Amino acid sequence: SHVHNGAEEVLYVLKGSGQVRVEGVTHHVAPGQAVFIPEGAEHTYVNTGAESLTLVGAMAPPIDLDEIHPAIPRLDLSGLASASLSESGVAPRMMDEREVTPTLMGERSFRVLVSPDVGCRQMTQFTGVIPTGRAPLHAHPHEEAVYILAGSGRLWIEDQPVGDLRAGSVVFFPIGVRHTLENTGRDDMKVLGAFSPAGSPEAKLPPSH
Repeated sequence: SHVHNGAEEVLYVLKGSGQVRVEGVTHHVAPGQAVFIPEGAEHTYVNTGAESLTLVGAMAPPIDLDEIHPAIPRLDLSGLASASLSESGVAPRMMDEREVTPTLMGERSFRVLVSPDVGCRQMTQFTGVIPTGRAPLHAHPHEEAVYILAGSGRLWIEDQPVGDLRAGSVVFFPIGVRHTLENTGRDDMKVLGAFSPAGSPEAKLPPSH
């Protein structure tokens, strides 16, 4: 078990099956599920399947690896307070992508998995589907990390193509940087995103002149 003080964490299960244990609560996880871990919560991951358990995670605010500490031995606090709460009083949550209604944004769509609605104060986690083609350049009032779950495409920064994208690619966008992801394949491109400060994936800055 370990903790990281000062940062919240969101996880997404890419493949495999297992358990994410947070403050004594066991979440049985499979691909397409997300887990929110509050700041300072003791947690660990257990692979219960035959293949590797692969998780994609993000933390906000960012911390150094040196700030991830082994947890002290657990005390039995069941008679004092709910063991499912972290020190901040925020409960961990698990979300299943299949149970989240997609929000349409033109031809694209997204599903918000973790946000302030479930207690995550620092960031929002979502999955998105991008059909063939590309949307207009845009910039957000938040910094964003995007992981390509499936499909292939091209990354545009301002008016320039700057790199090819495939499953496993990771891209970081600072606040205010105009960008877009182009799907160059026939099948939909699926992405996992996390951004901070928390808000809506639809939030955009006015076009610069």
